[in-house]
Amino acid sequence: MGGVGILAVLLLALAFPGKASPGIMLPMLIVADIMAVIYYRRDCQWPILLRIFPAAVVGIVIGFFIVDLLPAEVFERAIGVIILIMLVISLMIEYARLRPQGGKIATALVGLAAGAASMVANAAGPIFGIFLLQMGLTKEKFVGTRSWYFLVLNIVKVPFSVNLGLITTDTLKLNLVAVPIILLGAWLGVKILKLINLSMFKWLIRIAVIIAAIRLIMFS
Repeated sequence: MGGVGILAVLLLALAFPGKASPGIMLPMLIVADIMAVIYYRRDCQWPILLRIFPAAVVGIVIGFFIVDLLPAEVFERAIGVIILIMLVISLMIEYARLRPQGGKIATALVGLAAGAASMVANAAGPIFGIFLLQMGLTKEKFVGTRSWYFLVLNIVKVPFSVNLGLITTDTLKLNLVAVPIILLGAWLGVKILKLINLSMFKWLIRIAVIIAAIRLIMFS
């Protein structure tokens, strides 16, 4: 359900101060990505992904140096700022009907931005959404392509996160505890999705994201 992922990033940053939260979140995201890929395994548009992957990997490298250089005491604020920027982008996509034109330069810029935002804050969804929306994909192909993109991108991020000390034996133990809860969340998501008012739900999530992001920026 759209928006919940960004809220999860913020809540984890509030629970684990400093630079710990991205490393804890990454294996959880990979588990969720695998589940999405299994469900939408036939819907990925690989030619689209092959265009953007090289720039995204460069973006991950840029994000690696950003995480390395940012002092721990300002890292949480950086996550909050990035999340608010992503929220603005998502609103522009939905209400301003933002549709940037394709091309090599646009693809490279989207890849760089998505890779860097993903490495720093696990928050590349809206940027990549802009890229995919212009392709005119069906809902299934959109989700399938997006799922494969983030699975590959998140796996590429693992050695960088290990090098930065973000993924450790202790964080992996915590991830193992979380796996059954992630599976339960996925099952509940399928059930709840059929019952809730999605428009109201999106706005409740957005309000929660704004509150959590301001909390990170102002009180970290």
